[in-house]
Amino acid sequence: MRTAFIRRTGPLAVLLMFGMSATAWSQSSTEPFEQGSFLALQQAIELALKHHPVVQEANANLKASEARTQQTRSMYYPQIFANADTVAGAGRTNPRFLVGGALLQENQTIFTGGVVANQRLYDFGFTSNLVDSAKLAERAQGQDVNARRALVIVQVQRAYLISLKRQRLVRISEERVRERGIITGQIEILHRQQLKSKLDLDLMRVELVNAESSLIRSRNDLKSSFADLNRAMGVAGREDYVLEDLAVTVTPPKPLESLVSDSLSHPEIQRLKEQTASAEAKLVATKRQYLPTINAIGSGGAFEPFDPRQNQQTGGWWMAGALISMPLFTGFLIENQVVEATAQKEAAAAASMNIEQALTQQVTNSYLDTMTFSQQIKLGEELVKTAQEAQQLSKQRYKLGLGSIVEVTQAEVALTAAQTRLAESQYDYKIAEVTLAYASGGSAQLQIDPTVR
Repeated sequence: MRTAFIRRTGPLAVLLMFGMSATAWSQSSTEPFEQGSFLALQQAIELALKHHPVVQEANANLKASEARTQQTRSMYYPQIFANADTVAGAGRTNPRFLVGGALLQENQTIFTGGVVANQRLYDFGFTSNLVDSAKLAERAQGQDVNARRALVIVQVQRAYLISLKRQRLVRISEERVRERGIITGQIEILHRQQLKSKLDLDLMRVELVNAESSLIRSRNDLKSSFADLNRAMGVAGREDYVLEDLAVTVTPPKPLESLVSDSLSHPEIQRLKEQTASAEAKLVATKRQYLPTINAIGSGGAFEPFDPRQNQQTGGWWMAGALISMPLFTGFLIENQVVEATAQKEAAAAASMNIEQALTQQVTNSYLDTMTFSQQIKLGEELVKTAQEAQQLSKQRYKLGLGSIVEVTQAEVALTAAQTRLAESQYDYKIAEVTLAYASGGSAQLQIDPTVR
């Protein structure tokens, strides 16, 4: 019966019927994946640098650090205050800029007002070292801004690449569903013509359900990666995007020793070096508090008793002088400040060493990952070619009655696995590449040819 059917209709007619059935099935069984607005990689990076709370926090901290530096510089300038005192009764008080205390006299009302100025002349380097410490802390905060910007960029690029990878996996799953739908339609037609068994049809329907289930998971994973991308950009964005399709090319990295050397210029290391220098300057300034401080003092004002019975001189006055002060005992305040500054210096030095070791490890791991994934890409491309040839051969054998449906399904599974593996290797390579660029110097600019593959 099978031979008679093929002889009557011809192979071309059978294939046309298979194609019509598969097209009808494809239109009725597969739902299009709705996509959102277009989002380019550079656009995502710009959004992150503008809106991410981590960058905003770093910029605010930098402004605060700049203000602290200016606060410390204020010790170079005169401190000028206006004072006014009024007393009624038997007590007498001198304004804060005079030396003396209260005297018990006759009841009267007195008003005293004036201006006092205090200028620090010399403090054996306390102020200068304190200003240097504030400057270095400000520079450290500037490096922190650079480090956070680089971290945000690499996180956005990683999230973008993961989304691209999962988008590729969705396409592979859609192709898998389409191919298995075509084969299922073909076998269904042959089964109706009693050319294929019910077992073949049931096996292909099972494989079709498995492919649809895998497609659902792939789409959900893609939406999850879009949520991760929104988090990396620091925005409450859409649930789906149309991403920029980037061509993945393998470029050999610099030698490992050179990359490790480049990592010493990472903003995180520079930040901690500035913090260590700031702690050293603060320690020196703290120790200088044991030495004397020389200040110039000047004041002037007016004195007026509101009692005509008192024969007292009224009017303006002025005074100028110098003050030398030296701490003798401060309740162990300076001693503990020295201990604190010493501990801060040691902590900053240890943190710098820890970051340096961590970056060296990250550079090494990322370098090895790029080498591994680049080799896997080559093997994956060969594997896909072989799986495609095996798929075509299994289909031909099945059409000619020389193979079973099991061979077809196995070839389909092998091709899907090979395509998935290749896609994962390609994007994992790019993720390792941007991680390597970030770890080796804080530069996370993704070098990808922006042409559609």
